[in-house]
Amino acid sequence: MRPGIRRIRSGEGLRLKDLRLRALSEAPLAFGSTYAAEVNYSDEVWGQRADGASVGCERATFIAERDDQWVGLVTGMMRQDEAGGRSTLLISMFVDRSMRGLGVGDALVGHVRDWADDCGSSELTLWVTEGNDPAIALYRRSGFRMTGAKRAHVHTPTSSECEMVHDPRSPPP
Repeated sequence: MRPGIRRIRSGEGLRLKDLRLRALSEAPLAFGSTYAAEVNYSDEVWGQRADGASVGCERATFIAERDDQWVGLVTGMMRQDEAGGRSTLLISMFVDRSMRGLGVGDALVGHVRDWADDCGSSELTLWVTEGNDPAIALYRRSGFRMTGAKRAHVHTPTSSECEMVHDPRSPPP
């Protein structure tokens, strides 16, 4: 049975903290932050993250949930682009190992894409660690393509991240 996907709710900061820290410990190179950096964030910070991502068009976090267990998450962050339009950055993608290969990642990406469209975003981009072939395959299936832009990984400069952009001509999976 595939998990349900829903937007995080206000007041779910501690559950967000648990899942985010698990994600950071299981896949340290997949994120722009580290377990060591986030483990000491106060409960108030986690509450603010959940509250701020629960409504509106500034930021949205979506949760994959199965039998009341959180098994995945993704966040979309809205930003102003150079032309004054709105673009979205997809961040913090994580799917529990037990749920991989079941379409959970595709569903999470789809929810961010739909939210971004509803909020008037003209572009959806992300950065993925070079060599993370499963993640790259997921994003390609979801209609993303490489832009050619690369940068050093924020906390592991010996690794690189590649930018991908959603091609609106690609149909949803």
